[in-house]
Amino acid sequence: MDQLLADTNTYEKTQRDPTSAFQTKNNGIVRRLENLGLLDAATARRLRTYKAVCPRIYGQPKTHKPGLPLRPVVPCMTSPSYELSKFVGAIIQRSLHSKYNISDSFKFCELVNTVTLPEGHVMVSFDVVSLFTCIPQTLVRKSIIKHWDEIGTHTDICLDLFLEVTAFCIECSYFSFNGSFYKQKFGTAMGNPLSPMIADLVMEDILDQAVEAVPIPIPYLKKYVDDLFLALPGDKIEMVQEIFNSQDENLQFTVEREQNNRLPFLDMVMTRNQNQTITTEWYMKPISSGRFLNYRSLHSFYQKMNVAFNFAKRVYTFTTNHREEEVESVIRRQLLVNDYPNTLISRVINRVKLHRQQVDTAMEANENRPDEGETVFRSLTKIDGLSQQIIKTLRREYPTRIATTNTVGAILPQIKDKTPNDEQSNIIYKINCDNCDGCYIGMTTTKLKTRISGHRSTYAD
Repeated sequence: MDQLLADTNTYEKTQRDPTSAFQTKNNGIVRRLENLGLLDAATARRLRTYKAVCPRIYGQPKTHKPGLPLRPVVPCMTSPSYELSKFVGAIIQRSLHSKYNISDSFKFCELVNTVTLPEGHVMVSFDVVSLFTCIPQTLVRKSIIKHWDEIGTHTDICLDLFLEVTAFCIECSYFSFNGSFYKQKFGTAMGNPLSPMIADLVMEDILDQAVEAVPIPIPYLKKYVDDLFLALPGDKIEMVQEIFNSQDENLQFTVEREQNNRLPFLDMVMTRNQNQTITTEWYMKPISSGRFLNYRSLHSFYQKMNVAFNFAKRVYTFTTNHREEEVESVIRRQLLVNDYPNTLISRVINRVKLHRQQVDTAMEANENRPDEGETVFRSLTKIDGLSQQIIKTLRREYPTRIATTNTVGAILPQIKDKTPNDEQSNIIYKINCDNCDGCYIGMTTTKLKTRISGHRSTYAD
């Protein structure tokens, strides 16, 4: 992480914690929007903050890449501009209608299994190198202006003010690591709720420019975040990659070609057949251990069954080029690695088969079913023998879905710097008396240091 933060083109070390300055600026922007009648009082209250804490960066190792490079993640939930970034991101998201995006693996699988490639075309995938940290603000500004006719229909904020607010949300990319404070000078932080939306917006324009510049038609081009699937003539791949990389010096694409007519993409591997059709099968990266929720864990039986069922469903859905017996063998092998008993595995497989047979009927029934209202999701601490009974009772009476909250994170050591006690809010605290055995116990929604300062001021008076 020290080596990563030593990149002075992307990060800048600061002498002090800039949280207070960013918080003041955030609240000033919200006040202006409210005074102009662009925010109602409730929204303005939600976007203001008086207890922001500097985010703590951490790194996720990219285990599938040589050298185990880190993916820097800045969890911005405590940042001064977090709610404002969500607000701006939601406006952009509602206005974006991409012709390249795919929403998930299931949609992509459904699409690609209907594809017939033109003669001489092969499958390739392009990947943007460090997308979030390589997006310059000039591109963001340019894309917002270009798409303002769509974006402007979802907000009463004028273009100039919207650009100012967006620029502030990007500039408010800062964090601490190992006791030092840093600002991100270039790009956006992974963890900022605005980052995925502006990345999507910028990528849409980059792809439009690149496709227009390529002198040959690209029959198939689909995108999932920063991964692209393309069908290209086998002798034109380098030329197309060069054109894509020439659109902006900061956004560079790497390429992966099909090998032996096979190309992995998302969690499936695609096979190009002799007739140029494509079939797929479920795929697990070579570095994967194949382990997920173990049957011997302390999770409820209901959760284990759901994990096993959803895994089996993915394998069945993504595998279109193997016999059913081979698919069942893959499912059985992976579940056995995670200690699921054979009898339960057979039960899961039969349940998936039944589900696949009845899916059309179920979809038709859902279309004709009256609206039962919005389902409410809640979390519940897991208590053996009690939690499951509460969940069953609630399911009978209300459209509620419950998840237990015990997590691995509660067991493993912290991978981020710990937030100091006096920077925390929404806590209960105790102050011991210096002159007797008594104590004062209080609760505060503001930062602890602010509350303690109030106590000292009152005591001094």
